[in-house]
Amino acid sequence: MFCHAAGFTGLVWRSCATRLATPLRVAAPDLRGHGEAPPLPADADWGVFADDVLGAAGALGPGPLIGVGHSLGGTALLLAEARAPGTFDLLVCFEPILATHDDPAFAEAAARRRAVFPSRAEAHARYSSRPPLSLLAPEVLDDYLDSGLAPDPGGGVRLRCAPEVEARLFRTAISCPWREALPLVRCPTVFLRGAGSVVVTGESLAAAHAELPAGRLREVPGMDHLGPLVRPGAFARVLDGIFAESGVPGPAGRGEHPGGSVTATR
Repeated sequence: MFCHAAGFTGLVWRSCATRLATPLRVAAPDLRGHGEAPPLPADADWGVFADDVLGAAGALGPGPLIGVGHSLGGTALLLAEARAPGTFDLLVCFEPILATHDDPAFAEAAARRRAVFPSRAEAHARYSSRPPLSLLAPEVLDDYLDSGLAPDPGGGVRLRCAPEVEARLFRTAISCPWREALPLVRCPTVFLRGAGSVVVTGESLAAAHAELPAGRLREVPGMDHLGPLVRPGAFARVLDGIFAESGVPGPAGRGEHPGGSVTATR
């Protein structure tokens, strides 16, 4: 199960998943408030994403299960495993959001995002010319636009994850109960940090990693916080290496086949 970062959708994992050498069937759910998932309730805390992960895991049926998460997606996996230990056989979390202080900059930037465009082509022209989305691999940007935009009632297209929803996620990150969750995550867990990241510091991730009963920590050269979406092929190779080291059996009960396919579940 691959879980996406805030503001994105499950489908953005497709480019990485299809490059995996490990035989896996990949499910990539849209978390609440993103893609085609239900709206994020006004009073929801980050625990709602654990609900989403556990619901998606239940729908997959029995068998070994690996969780791979990026940013918000990594945090959602940790909260889910803490709530229902044994759901996952292995977690790989790239720069999970484990906020230690309130930083309004991310929320303010999200709130300023443009929500409506005259067309998909206009959205593509804007995003492909301005960082950070201009840094995404072209096929990842296409998948984001295909799954992250919806027809707008007034004409044109709009973001499925509204800017105010993404901003609310960043504002409430400080209240996420990740500290209580980490000691309950007993499956093998790998924390990854992009060596060039300015979002997650090595010190903060190392301190969080120390709370894991069965954790490993490593840096990924040549990547920043958006690394899995900027260099999906390189990230797939990182994952293949982790899977080979982990000893977790392949998910034969879920329809094993060569390479990774991806289904964006709702």
